[in-house]
Amino acid sequence: MPRIQRTRCRLLFILVAGCVSVPAPSRADDLSAAMVLDAASAGAPINPFVYGQFIEHMGRCIHDGIWAEMLQDRKFLLEPGKMWQKIGPSAADFEVLHDTAGAYAGDHALALWVRDPAGESCGFGQSGLGLVQGREYVGYAIVRHVAEPSPVTIRLAWGEDPAAADQVIVDKFTGAYQRVDFRFRAGASTDQASLTLTLAQPGYLWVACLSLMPADNVRGMRADTLALLKRLNAPIYRWPGGNFVSGYHWKDGLGPRDRRPPRWERAWEGVEDNDFGIDEFLDFCRELQTEPLIVVNSGLGSVAEAVDEVEYVNGSAATPWGARRAAAGHPEPYGVTWWGIGNEMYGNWQLGNVSTERYALRHNTFVEAMRQVDEHIKVVAVGAPGAWNDVIVPRCAEHMDLLSGHHYTERRLRVPFSPEDERTYTANFLDYSGSVARGVRVLIDDLRRRQDGTHPAIDRIRLAVDEWGIVREWNPAPDGPGVGIYEVYYTLGDAITNARGLHELMRAADVVELGQWAQAVNIIGAIKTSKTHACLDPVGHFLALYRAQVAGRVMPVTVDAEVPLDVVAAFDQTDQTMSLGLINYSPQHAVNLRLELRGVRTPTTARAWRIAGPQLGAINVPGAPEKVTTTEVPVELTPGQPLQLPRHSITVVRLRFRTG
Repeated sequence: MPRIQRTRCRLLFILVAGCVSVPAPSRADDLSAAMVLDAASAGAPINPFVYGQFIEHMGRCIHDGIWAEMLQDRKFLLEPGKMWQKIGPSAADFEVLHDTAGAYAGDHALALWVRDPAGESCGFGQSGLGLVQGREYVGYAIVRHVAEPSPVTIRLAWGEDPAAADQVIVDKFTGAYQRVDFRFRAGASTDQASLTLTLAQPGYLWVACLSLMPADNVRGMRADTLALLKRLNAPIYRWPGGNFVSGYHWKDGLGPRDRRPPRWERAWEGVEDNDFGIDEFLDFCRELQTEPLIVVNSGLGSVAEAVDEVEYVNGSAATPWGARRAAAGHPEPYGVTWWGIGNEMYGNWQLGNVSTERYALRHNTFVEAMRQVDEHIKVVAVGAPGAWNDVIVPRCAEHMDLLSGHHYTERRLRVPFSPEDERTYTANFLDYSGSVARGVRVLIDDLRRRQDGTHPAIDRIRLAVDEWGIVREWNPAPDGPGVGIYEVYYTLGDAITNARGLHELMRAADVVELGQWAQAVNIIGAIKTSKTHACLDPVGHFLALYRAQVAGRVMPVTVDAEVPLDVVAAFDQTDQTMSLGLINYSPQHAVNLRLELRGVRTPTTARAWRIAGPQLGAINVPGAPEKVTTTEVPVELTPGQPLQLPRHSITVVRLRFRTG
């Protein structure tokens, strides 16, 4: 190592005033500390997979989030009157009913039987749709007249005035099911638009399905959501669950989308149209240039089902299921490396949950059979600290690459508080802000204590924290853009809390190979959508910033004072860059931090970014200006002044050093 790299360097930084709109405390309230960072002692590299994401068919994560379909129960699984409402004069002689004779997707079609329309239109429709003025919307209906062909009117309305609508009329029929395409332009912005299908004359019509999407959808995916997912730039996505996977049969998601059977989903109690299947997920991964991690159904699923899934995804076109994939338009194998064997099989909330001993046998049987199809796959086993891992780790070590661990901060906290109440939130925040990190440490420590050098198969296992975050009962946006199961709007305080959890994962880079935020979109997600808009949640801001700017080998950090800071540092030798994640989790005090860097040359450039907001309870709502946002902060290499970290803020600093 050249002499200059061993020379102790002292670097001091000053932030230009007024760059971030955060109330600054008086100088008398500031806290001070000095921090030493030694690049020469950098340890294990941070695996980029620590920035992974998780998506599940739960609530509005995929439906209403990633997937662009605007209609619920578009294949009419439920009885009329649930999602689709009968429309027309109350005295009219007509019915809307399920008819098994017209089965198209699943075991029935929706039938519209009009006997005496009494001079008015009769049919069914769905309201509560979101439109933006001037935008185009595309869709189609698959219909078949059985008797007395009557013109079919499909109408998109955005107001009470009869003129506040666009429509198509279908009056030519083939006698078989036919697809009717339409394109509408919204004349106003509203969250209460409706789509209706009606007959004005006697007739009997089967309707197999309907669809409506924004015209700018990307192969069925929401363009606005995709843009934000690309900003997150997660390197790996886990799918399809989560609890959902234990009742999911992947073959339901194959073939023409409109022919796929709708199912009642038992984990989260909702209609699953099966529009977003395995090919759509892998197309989603290609669009985002990310790695897939597919979880197989080891709950109510079979080994044979999992074997077929591996063959469909990774088998050549000469294999039976590889041929099915090729016939669907994907001649080349997808080449998926990462596979999970079930989800939380220890929990009584999990369909098909089993005892530890039975899961160990089941896991090994699944893996042996799946590796007969593709010996190169890497496997994630279901893990849980304590008694479960006492059995799973030794019995399954030869059949796993990663051990899963999940952590969610408790929904019911010891001291009830909510960001809606700034006083209680602030009073409890110092303890609360460390809650996720504490939970993650339990997972890390559990695996560390098992790796004592006596069992090579156990020693090579790495940790996959493939679900982590906060699930809680309060919703700080009760008037926000729609609610649903676990529909949580994270605050700036939650972003700080979760960023400290990410720091814990990064500091354990020697053990942690993979981390996946739960979930990517809506529910407890990093991105929130309304019917017409999308935004980065405060959690999404820190995940995007760290993914873009923090990489390299973890460096030891020494701070000389008790201050409310959580720090992670990394050094990337390939491009001679150092990145620092600096979290001031104090609700009241700024921190003045002096940095002492060792083992590096003189820096040539410095950049800094800050995530902040007006108060700890600040949230972001789709369609409104961001209250919590990321701002690049000018930073100067000026001796004599420390780096000031405002209260309740996250700051990332990136330094570049001379090479050669």
